[in-house]
Amino acid sequence: MGVKQIIKSECDVIADGPVRIPFDFSDLSSLPKGKKVGDSIVLSPLKTRTWYKLKPLLLSIEKEDAEKLLSRKNGEFHLEAMAVAAKYDELLLDVVCIGIHNKKGDPPRWFREVLKDNTTWEDIYILLHVLFFRLFHNPFSNSITLLRNVSPLDEEEMIALRNNLAMWTAR
Repeated sequence: MGVKQIIKSECDVIADGPVRIPFDFSDLSSLPKGKKVGDSIVLSPLKTRTWYKLKPLLLSIEKEDAEKLLSRKNGEFHLEAMAVAAKYDELLLDVVCIGIHNKKGDPPRWFREVLKDNTTWEDIYILLHVLFFRLFHNPFSNSITLLRNVSPLDEEEMIALRNNLAMWTAR
């Protein structure tokens, strides 16, 4: 993927546009007749309905495991994340399928099978990170922007207050 494509993809994520991730679907044995797949996976901005489907799945991941899964070591799929992926394999695949499908109803069964046939755990890890970024980036940046417009505090003070609140309630 070229630099221009990467920058465009990042801009699409931040601007809440669909993100195209180039992907090679080489094993189409699970694909029903008449169905076609392209040369990329498209992640549209997540809908509220999708969040309500994902929330119970994400909450079933233990906090320590979620931290390992979300941590990035040089942007690569690392051993700790691999162990978590092995522990939550079906659940993580469900999260990715629901996030990509992002429509009313459940993803079709064949969709899940085609994804299983064509992805590695590293692919699932990358797709999870894109979904997590989509879930958590815009609400955070929008709230900071809104607060900045009406608050006498600057951005650093708002973040510090939020961190202090989290530490205080953890006691």
